[in-house]
Amino acid sequence: MKDAMSVSHQISLRDTISKLVNDSRAALAEAPRWQRGFQIFWLLGPFILLIERSPADAWLTILALAFVVRAVIKRDGFFLRAFWVRAAFLFWGVCLLSAAVSAIPAYSLGEAFIWIRFPLFAMASVYWLGQDKRLLYAMFMSTAIGMMVMTGILTAEILIIGPQNGRLSWPYGDLVPGNYLTKVGLPAFAVMIALAVSPYKSVRGWASLASLITIILSVITGERINFILRACGGMLAGLIWRPSLYRYGALILIEILAIATVFTVTPDTGNRFTQQFMNQMPVDAGSPYYRVMYGAVVVYEEAPILGIGTANYRILCDELTQHVPEVDCNTHPHNYYLQMLGETGIIGLIFGSIMIISIIWFCFVTGMRGRANVLAATAFIVPLGLFFPIQTTADFFGQWNNIFMWSAIALALATRNLVASDGTTSQER
Repeated sequence: MKDAMSVSHQISLRDTISKLVNDSRAALAEAPRWQRGFQIFWLLGPFILLIERSPADAWLTILALAFVVRAVIKRDGFFLRAFWVRAAFLFWGVCLLSAAVSAIPAYSLGEAFIWIRFPLFAMASVYWLGQDKRLLYAMFMSTAIGMMVMTGILTAEILIIGPQNGRLSWPYGDLVPGNYLTKVGLPAFAVMIALAVSPYKSVRGWASLASLITIILSVITGERINFILRACGGMLAGLIWRPSLYRYGALILIEILAIATVFTVTPDTGNRFTQQFMNQMPVDAGSPYYRVMYGAVVVYEEAPILGIGTANYRILCDELTQHVPEVDCNTHPHNYYLQMLGETGIIGLIFGSIMIISIIWFCFVTGMRGRANVLAATAFIVPLGLFFPIQTTADFFGQWNNIFMWSAIALALATRNLVASDGTTSQER
C-alpha cells in the first residue's frame, strides 16, 4: 500500500483526507481493545493541549506511564537499544545526581524525577502508539486540525479585543499561543511549506494559504523567537523537494509582504519585532537578555561539575549572584544549554547535548531515508529548530514548554515508522 503522501500528484485533497480517515479507522479496529483507547487518547492530544496545562500534562503523563507499565508487563525492552533513548536516561541520571547533592535536594529531586515523563512520552509515540503508519498520518492530521482551531481562536481575539501591547494570549490567559503554534504546530507547518512548493498540484494552493495564515498569526502573537524558528524552519522545509526558484521565491516574497503589512497595521507588534527586539538582544552587558543569561554562567562557577541542582536556578540565583551587578535573575536563564550548565554542571551539559544531538541525528537519518515522503523528509527540522543553541528559550525543565516541545519531538521521532524498508508497518513486520 502506498503512503498517503506518496501517491499521484493529481490526487485530490478530499480523496487524501478521506483515505487518511478510513485508514485510521481501520488501524484502530485492528488494534487490541486495551491499546485502542490509548491510541485514541494519543490522537486527541493537539486538542487537549488547547485547554490548559493541567489537562495537557495529564495527557502526556498518562501515556508515558502506560508505556512503562506495558513495557514491564510484556518485558519489552527493545526501545532501550535506541541510542537517543539511552542518552535520555543517562541525562536523567545526571539530573537526579545533581539534585541529590544540591543545596535544596527535596525540591530539585522532585523536579528532576518527573522530567523523564517527557522523553517517555516520545518513546511511547515511537515504539508503541505510533508504530502503525496509518495512525501516525492521523496524528499529523489531528495536529494540523489543532493548528486550525488555534488559528480560529486567535483570529477571534484579534477581531474582538485586538493584540494587547503587541501580543495575544487566548485561549490560555497568558502568553502561550505562540509556543503552541511554533512547537506543537511545527511538524504540520513544515509539511505545509514543503507541500506549498511541491509537485502536488492539488494541494499547493491550500498549503500555501494555510502556511501564510499561520505565519501571520505567529507574528501577531508577539513571540519573536518562536516566529523566527517557524520562519527559518519553513524556509528549510521548502527546499525538501528542490522546488522551482519561481514557486519558492514567490512564497517567501508573499509572506514577507504579509508580515510587513502586519507591522504597518499593528505598530505595537512591529515595534516589538524591531526596536524592542534589537535592544534586548544579548550582545552587550546592558541588554536584558544578556543580564538574564549571564546569571547561568555565574551560577555555574559556583558548582561547575554537577551544577546547583535541577530546577534550583529560580530559587538560588539571587543568592548566588548578589555580588554580580550585571545579572538579572529570572525563573530560568532563557537558554537550554546555559540552563543545563548552571543547574547540572558541565557533566549535565555534556550528557544533555549528547541526548539532543542524538535526537536530531535520529530524525535526520529518518528524513534522508524517506525523502519521497513529505512527513519523514521534514522530520529533522523539528528538533533542529527547537534545540537550536543560539536562541532564547523557555524553561528546559518547565511544564508548558516541555509539553509543547516534546509533543512535536515525539511526532518527528515517530516518522521512522513511515520508512520501513519493506513498506509494511512495524506491527505487520
